[in-house]
Amino acid sequence: MSASRTKVAIATDRARAGTGAEVALTDVLLTGDTLADVAAGRAAGVAVLAVSTGRTSAAELAGAGATPTVRDLQNVSPLRGLLR
Repeated sequence: MSASRTKVAIATDRARAGTGAEVALTDVLLTGDTLADVAAGRAAGVAVLAVSTGRTSAAELAGAGATPTVRDLQNVSPLRGLLR
């Protein structure tokens, strides 16, 4: 199991333990601001929301496979479609 899968597995296990609910990978949204964050989420098979508040541009994050990429989290309107 890769490190990225392990981190996602740990997070989903904690969510299951804390809520008693089943958590599928389709329920997970990894949020990050680096190419490594995007790569980890993609390797784990989860959706990735990239926030271009760090050194990595929105174009670079999108090019790495983040869907979607936002400049910041001030406006949550673009994110509502990602949440159930």
